Amino acid sequence: MRDVRLPEFPCVVGVEVRFRDLDAMGHVNNAVYLSYFEQARLAFWLALHPAFSPGEAIDPAQFGFVLARAECDYASPVRLGERLLVGCRAGDFGTSSFAFDYRIVAAGGSVDAEMRLVASGRTVQVTWDWASGTKVPLSDDLKKRIEAFQASTPRAHQRPAHPATGS
Repeated sequence: MRDVRLPEFPCVVGVEVRFRDLDAMGHVNNAVYLSYFEQARLAFWLALHPAFSPGEAIDPAQFGFVLARAECDYASPVRLGERLLVGCRAGDFGTSSFAFDYRIVAAGGSVDAEMRLVASGRTVQVTWDWASGTKVPLSDDLKKRIEAFQASTPRAHQRPAHPATGS
């Protein structure tokens, strides 16, 4: 989930740029970046809720929030074939809301490859009760799970041992 290339983000997902993501100018359309944010947000949320089993259908009503605001700052265009990393972290907890901050970078195939900032953004989520159709207070349990998840130590990248020296 973590990636040493974006150490300040506890959740990092890789994104493959698809042909359908492109606009008439041959680069990723501005609206698609919000979908990339959504992929990272979903991965973050699933990591907090281990009861969701990978590969099983998920009822969207099981998500305890709605999106109230989204913003994106574009830094550089992305073209077909580029590999992206999308980092996500939570913060700014309110009574019934919290924010996710995002960073998208274009990264080569190796950990040592140079990265280029593509976009950054923020969404604000409101904790929601789907049955009543109203916002609800952000639970202390959820806030503690988010804080614990974000405090976990990033895994260091392990380079393979050099065959000749073993180091």
